[in-house]
Amino acid sequence: MNLHGLVARLADSYPFAKLAGKIREKRVDVLAPASASPAIAATIADLRSGAGLGKVNLIVVSSGREAEDLVAALQSLEPTAEVLEFASWETLPHERLSPSPETVGRRLRVIHRLHELSVLAEAKVSPDHPVFVVATIRAVLQPVPGNLRDFPPLLLEQGKDYFLPELTLKLVELAYKRVDMVTKRGEFAVRGGILDIFATTAEHAVRLEFFGDELEEIREFSVADQRSIASEEPIKSTVLYAAREVIITPLVASRAREMQHEFMNISTMLAKIAEGIPVDGMEALAPVLVEQLVPFTSFLPTDAGVVLLQPERSAARAHDLIATNQEFLHAAWEAATNGAEAPIDIAAGGFMQVGEFMSHLVGNQVFTVSPFASQDDTMVDLKLHEIPHFKVLDANPVEWITDQLGQNQVVVLATEG
Repeated sequence: MNLHGLVARLADSYPFAKLAGKIREKRVDVLAPASASPAIAATIADLRSGAGLGKVNLIVVSSGREAEDLVAALQSLEPTAEVLEFASWETLPHERLSPSPETVGRRLRVIHRLHELSVLAEAKVSPDHPVFVVATIRAVLQPVPGNLRDFPPLLLEQGKDYFLPELTLKLVELAYKRVDMVTKRGEFAVRGGILDIFATTAEHAVRLEFFGDELEEIREFSVADQRSIASEEPIKSTVLYAAREVIITPLVASRAREMQHEFMNISTMLAKIAEGIPVDGMEALAPVLVEQLVPFTSFLPTDAGVVLLQPERSAARAHDLIATNQEFLHAAWEAATNGAEAPIDIAAGGFMQVGEFMSHLVGNQVFTVSPFASQDDTMVDLKLHEIPHFKVLDANPVEWITDQLGQNQVVVLATEG
């Protein structure tokens, strides 16, 4: 459903004129109901683009459900836009559990795309369409390895030559697991001149057939019965993103080797990492293994805008996340005082405070959209009304719409189907 006309109508309306007048300011606070957030975010992007301020916008929400709804809404409001969802881990940063390869692949796809856009921005080249990056507060508060931009995805193209033994070593480096039969994302299998791979971001696994070193054919197959899936057009290439966010570089392997005998409780994990073997839960050791952890916002182009939807809810969510993470760390140290071995200090990999996150946005434009008015008069009131709950209102929808029209309000009705 194409609702771009609504964005254009809002941008030209009188209540949005004050917002348009402040569109070049570093910080703008907007007063509007929560249900209007997607339309407002799209309109802010439209106004920024019209003012030549960049077409990349990071939109931060409080929960995964809100992120999914916002992605769907933005695709309707801006059909030509590129909408990227930066997912959060299913685990806490310090748990000895790895996020799923699918989650890691989706995150890396966003990071590498933002790196491409940053390179374009440095060359004064702007994309010809708006770009929205939707992320939860949980996702943006967790630091990520700063060297991820140095490991682009692996592109395999039909007709090109690849040395299969070397290719399998590259897949192991990207933390793909070698198995006898591929059944889930992040796995690969080799049988003669056939290589099966289930990419972390793919809908289906692919079967690569080689003639000598030449990649002769790529076709999708079902992991349920291992049969090929018919496609209308031949597949010319496939892109493989890593299955782990900690890439075992020589530096990472060296640090693991140095700590192997110092921390006996995780010596087995460190020994595997030292040998270049990815191991489940290795992300928990990122603060002491990788060279640098950086905020996700460091991957944004310098001219990107940041929109915080319902910041009060996000702040409350962040408080709960940080408290839970601290409890996890305290429990580890309390166990150490009772005779267990002291854990590695990995506090640097935990969630940032909201204030610290905001300090990293000094170079970006920041917009907040909140249903709560501030004490001062700097907030831009867009005069938008929340739709009432008619079950508790002594009126029916038709009467309410008629009343709104009588007050010269613009009413937009949209339904799918």
